Amino acid sequence: MKEHNNIIKSHKKLYKSGKTWMVATLLTVGLAGGAVVTGTTNAHADEVTPAQATGTIQAGNQATDSELANAQSDAQKQQSTIDSANAQLKDQQAQLSDAQGQQSQAQQELDQAKQAQQVATQNDPAVKEAQGAVDQAQQQVNNQQQVVNDAQTVVNNDAQNVQQKSNAVNQASQAVDQAQQTVDQASQAVDQAKQAVVDATNQSASQKTEEAQNTINNLENQGKNQASQDLNNQINNVSGQVTDAQNDVNNTNAKIGDLQSQVKDLQNQEQNTQADPNVKTVPNGVIDTSKSLLENASRNNLWMSNDLSQNNGNIIPQNIYISPDNDKGASDPNANNGADSSLPAYDPYYEDGMDYVNGQMTDAQKQELAILMLNEINHAREQRGLKPFVMTEQKYQQAQVRASQHSAEVLDHNDNDIMTAFGQDQYENLAYIPTQGGGDMLSLLYNANSTLSSMLNADASSDWGHRENFLEDTGTLSANAAFGIRLTDDGQYYVLTFDYDLSNPDSTPNMMDRIAQYQAMGPITGDTHTVDNSAKINDLNNQISNLQSTLASQQSHLNDLTTQLQNLQAQKANVQFDLSQLNADQQAEYNNAKNTLDTINDWKNGQLANINSDGHVQDAINKRNQAKDSLKAEQSKLAKANQALKNAKDTQTQDEAQLQQAKDGLAQLNQVLATKQVALQTAKDNANAQANQAVKDAQAKLDKINGKIADLNKAIAATKATIQNAQAQLDKDNSQPTTPTTPTNPAKPTDGNKGTDTPVTPSKPTDGNKGTDTPVTPSKPTDGNKGTDTPVTPSKPTDGNKGTDTPVTPSKPTDGNKGDQPTTPTTPTDGNKGTDTPVTPSKPTDGNKGDQPTTPTTPTTPAKPDHGNASISGQAGHKPATSDHGSQTTDSHATTNKPTIVLPTNGKESGAATQGQYINVVSKDSVAAQAGIQAPAAPETTSVTFGTKEGTMMTREEYKAQQANLPQTGNENSKAVVALGVLAGMFGLGLASKGKKEF
Repeated sequence: MKEHNNIIKSHKKLYKSGKTWMVATLLTVGLAGGAVVTGTTNAHADEVTPAQATGTIQAGNQATDSELANAQSDAQKQQSTIDSANAQLKDQQAQLSDAQGQQSQAQQELDQAKQAQQVATQNDPAVKEAQGAVDQAQQQVNNQQQVVNDAQTVVNNDAQNVQQKSNAVNQASQAVDQAQQTVDQASQAVDQAKQAVVDATNQSASQKTEEAQNTINNLENQGKNQASQDLNNQINNVSGQVTDAQNDVNNTNAKIGDLQSQVKDLQNQEQNTQADPNVKTVPNGVIDTSKSLLENASRNNLWMSNDLSQNNGNIIPQNIYISPDNDKGASDPNANNGADSSLPAYDPYYEDGMDYVNGQMTDAQKQELAILMLNEINHAREQRGLKPFVMTEQKYQQAQVRASQHSAEVLDHNDNDIMTAFGQDQYENLAYIPTQGGGDMLSLLYNANSTLSSMLNADASSDWGHRENFLEDTGTLSANAAFGIRLTDDGQYYVLTFDYDLSNPDSTPNMMDRIAQYQAMGPITGDTHTVDNSAKINDLNNQISNLQSTLASQQSHLNDLTTQLQNLQAQKANVQFDLSQLNADQQAEYNNAKNTLDTINDWKNGQLANINSDGHVQDAINKRNQAKDSLKAEQSKLAKANQALKNAKDTQTQDEAQLQQAKDGLAQLNQVLATKQVALQTAKDNANAQANQAVKDAQAKLDKINGKIADLNKAIAATKATIQNAQAQLDKDNSQPTTPTTPTNPAKPTDGNKGTDTPVTPSKPTDGNKGTDTPVTPSKPTDGNKGTDTPVTPSKPTDGNKGTDTPVTPSKPTDGNKGDQPTTPTTPTDGNKGTDTPVTPSKPTDGNKGDQPTTPTTPTTPAKPDHGNASISGQAGHKPATSDHGSQTTDSHATTNKPTIVLPTNGKESGAATQGQYINVVSKDSVAAQAGIQAPAAPETTSVTFGTKEGTMMTREEYKAQQANLPQTGNENSKAVVALGVLAGMFGLGLASKGKKEF
């Protein structure tokens, strides 16, 4: 019912058509609204005798005889359907009443089975024994828990004691530190006192000592100098002879080497008759020793593989290893993968004048070394997806200026020098290339490669700044870069500069294009010719033999002179003072100075040996000894405090072990308790197994009956829907305009509607609605369902649901609802004046105020029926009567030309039992005014009295299905009447609203 009401509320709309206002309800026909405000009841247990509502409506048109006949015929069919459905409904309600009686009995059986179940469990010996075991185990757990608590208290006290002892140790340690500081200060004071004595003694002896020592030193130096001078003269003489002999040897060796070189060249010319003498065979090709390393590598493709892990047999690098960014210091895994350049097959790279470096590189060699180094850097950049650097000739010349500056040689990034060299700021790297072993360009390239590798892979000390410069991401720009190279003054290193900026390179040629230019020249090859140098070779060999004999003699003489020179130099290095080196006067002066120095030293040593006898020193020593004694005392206290702390910690450890033991015991007892609790539950299950089955059987029986009741309620709802649908069609037929006919006897009023014509026999009240007609036997409340309808066999309340359908023997109120005690009946209080028969008081069921039975009053005599209007459906009509309480009005404009209509009202809205009750509806203007609507003027007014008609609540889907099967007819007047009925149901309109209950 709540769901239905909610749907009605959510689908109310107002429509305006011409001068007539209408209220449309999307879910129901709308005429059932007039019965909403009457008393409440349950939909499955009310017994309803349908009645027809009669009323008058002023028709604007006259119906023809054929229309009248068709309407009457259809109305009779609908009435027949209603009668048949009412009979079926009565039978269904009888079955429902019987099922409700069975339901009460089944509920009693279920309650008895549950009570038996409880008794069986409580009295079973096994259960009692298991319960005792559980209680005993629980007591043991409680006792052990107290043991744990006590042990925890002891441990907590131990912790406090340990903290106290620890504090004492800290205090004692601080005292020791302070005493140690005092000792240190006292020791420092002793040292200062001693140093004061030493300083005073040295000051006293220093002047005389210095004079005597100076005299001694001067005389000794004079003696040594005289002896050294004699040796120097001898050394200079022999040294000149050694130099001359060495020059002779060198000249002879040079001549021999030159002749041997000529012989070798002549021999090579004879052996290489098929090739140019400058073209040498190397792995994977040849090299021309008359050409540069860069040209040989470029033209004959003698580059090492770009993949450093591969060995293609070449030894000229064009790529360089770069460690991963996430492990920059990683060693090169490819270090030993390349070709071994020390093998004899690669000797032509190092011999026969192959790109020799004579002292220092020429400018051409510097350019090619810069190209070779930048070629390696660019290959590494390309593998990382970076643009290669460009090196223009102008940039290269600027880099040479930068390398020549002193700041570059000392590895200083001097901004002024950079600006001087390049005219703008630069990204810069500075380093050294060692010259050792770099007698040719390939060896020097290896040295440079080592320098580049260090800046790329071992640059942590520079925060990897060199590496970042070489690997700068220049985006789409080819940054202009150049290497600068200059030999240092000592000839040990080349200064290496690397500078670049992100401006676009200028128009000067890119020196890096030289590699491609050499490649375009094609491979290097030698010319074929035949050479015979035998005569020249023999002559040269004779000259060599003579020179070798001369060389042997020269070498022997050089060796003798060298040995003599070494002996003289050794004597000079070890020359010692001897008194004999001085004359007599010098010797006397030397001896006097020596005696004076000895006397002063003896006095000073004596003073220093007895330094502790000095008063200031002795005072300082005494204070230091006192500080040491105090330190020992504090150290003793600290040792005792540490021992006390250790004892407290040992006690704490023991108590913590006892606490853990107690906790372990508690855990074991908890396990025992859990086991016994399981045994107790098993005993209970075994004890009430038979009682459990009885409960299950009783519950199943009750469930079956409840299912039957639910099915009957559904069937009753369907039957009521059929009645409602037929009643709607009947009302539609009666709403057609008709020709007035002879009026028939009016229908009897059913429930005390004011001003009705014939008194009716009151019916029994069903649910405590005030002022109902017939008394019933009071019953006990079962579940709180208010106002059930059909008496059944009493049963005990089961779940507190208010107002179940079956009344039972009265009992004390169960839920504290107000007004549960019966009182002396009084006159009905709900405004239904004129009820017919006093009712027997019954106990209230649900606490609704005003439920106390009252003493009924004598019903009023209803007014005589008016037979003025003939009914289209054969029912008697009546004239509107004046309300005795002002809730009804008559239409002052009513005429005799008004048809009697029969309209259904839904007696189930909000749970209302509406059997025999009428609702008087006044004119459209007054209805609209009560509903809060400003109704437009109408050409006529209508006064209608509606009699309630039994029906069932329909869902929205049932209503749509019904509407699809009913003829859609009607005029503006019939729609207005429908709208008035809806408004009357929505707003009460003078009904007995005092007794309405909200659910």
